Amino acid sequence: MQTIKTLIVDDEARIRRGIERLVNSCGEEWEVVATASDGKEALDCFHAAQGNIDLLITDVKMPEMDGLTLIKEAKKRYSFYPLLISGYDDFAYLQTALREGAVDYLLKPVDREQFRTRMSEIRTIISNGRYQNHKRGEMEREAEKLVRTREVQTLSYITSMDIDMTALGYWVDEFPKGTYSLFYIRMDTLPVKTRSFKSNDWKAYFYALENIMAELLDNHFARSDRRGWNWRGGDSDFWMLLFSPETEFEWETAAYDLSVQIRSAIQKYTPFTVSVAYGDIIEDLYLLPDAKRQAVALMNYRFLYGGNQVFRPSQEKGSLPSPSDKDLSVVVQKLKRSVEQGNPEEAAECSKQFFDLLDRLDSPSTLQTAVQNAMILIHSAGLENRRGIANPVSIEDELHQAGRATNLHELKQCVKMMVDRVIGDIRQSRESANMKPVEQAKLWIKDNFDQDITIKKIADQVFMNPTYFSEVFKIQTGETVLDYLTRQRMERAKELLGDQRLKLQDVCGRIGYQDVKYFSRLFKQWTGQTPSKYRELTIAYEGNETHGDEQ
Repeated sequence: MQTIKTLIVDDEARIRRGIERLVNSCGEEWEVVATASDGKEALDCFHAAQGNIDLLITDVKMPEMDGLTLIKEAKKRYSFYPLLISGYDDFAYLQTALREGAVDYLLKPVDREQFRTRMSEIRTIISNGRYQNHKRGEMEREAEKLVRTREVQTLSYITSMDIDMTALGYWVDEFPKGTYSLFYIRMDTLPVKTRSFKSNDWKAYFYALENIMAELLDNHFARSDRRGWNWRGGDSDFWMLLFSPETEFEWETAAYDLSVQIRSAIQKYTPFTVSVAYGDIIEDLYLLPDAKRQAVALMNYRFLYGGNQVFRPSQEKGSLPSPSDKDLSVVVQKLKRSVEQGNPEEAAECSKQFFDLLDRLDSPSTLQTAVQNAMILIHSAGLENRRGIANPVSIEDELHQAGRATNLHELKQCVKMMVDRVIGDIRQSRESANMKPVEQAKLWIKDNFDQDITIKKIADQVFMNPTYFSEVFKIQTGETVLDYLTRQRMERAKELLGDQRLKLQDVCGRIGYQDVKYFSRLFKQWTGQTPSKYRELTIAYEGNETHGDEQ
């Protein structure tokens, strides 16, 4: 039972004791916490009780400080109900007492029955007041929760989607004016034991992670007018927004200290580690999307430096010379060709060259772009050669998996696994297809180099539709019919150029070309040399070989 705490003030000890006995006779719900002989002593009692007094029963006329002055001074800091008892039947006193919030004004000598009746009424007033204060407090707390929930939802919406900020209206007006710092917290590579985690395990850990961050945020800004919000992002992402009303607040120290505390606490109380990234301070919350992009860009430095670290605007880049876009493009194209041809050994060598170039990159965005481009090209090689392979893996799924990588090693693994899978699909497709028509087509091409060959003519020899034949040929050989035909003609041209008796026109005719200029341009494109230069070098080489044999 919650008692009604009462303070009795009168300059006559006999009267104080009498009033105290009267209060105690009103029932167990009444508790006299203190008595005082004047207003100043009563104020000390208020302070000692930290204002935890429900009813003040006081005389009006007292030395040092009278009852009306006591009520006025105590009301400046504390909430209570005053009851005045006095021997002065003066209307002016009654008016003043009522203005100060007195619940009643009783004259001495106090009638016992009248006192008990009035105390019963006062008990009802105090109980109702407590209930109203309780409900008002609950409503205020609920209102605060609703405001905070709305604020967190707004922040979550902005950081989780690329949206038109104008669609939210004047949402920044709901937040205080000052400076802000946006934190991006992301889980690092998950430990092996998490593979056995069930849905409820993950829910419990995510709940724990959010609580850890909320508690650290509260403790970091405790007993200050600074504030903070935290919310969950994607699968393993968390966000935190810090606020200070001070424009000159020492953000660098505060932000870094909190980042270190977050890392340490999560590593101590969970099986995970996290990396934390935060960008430049902003004063306008309309710049929050820019702060998000900066934090995400800084988080990508995990690919260069590993996880379980703090990344901030002063992050230094690597010192190795960065490869050019041309270097990357050449190696990626070679990688794609090796995949198309189903050649795992060559693909492994090209992958190694590609990974060596990635190691030298000092920009996370360039690194991610290079990996994404490589994966798209490898995926396209698989699509072009996947006839007979059911339910191919979507490029969106594979890029999403790469996007969840926490370090460069995991990015490389995504590329390697994709290369192995696509080569496996291509080989399976070729092994399951009927090889005989393609082999027949190759033999016919070899025997008819000097003819005007078209895809339709070749397809007619194996009784297939030209379009379908072209698809089957590409799937089984890794190159188009035209590329195969041109490559075979160029190889035959090399043999014929070794015979000095043949003119270029003769060589052209024997491999199916009529235009010498066209043949020369095509030959150089495939071999890097003109037919004349190739013949000159070949004859010179053979001459040296013959001269050496004679010696």
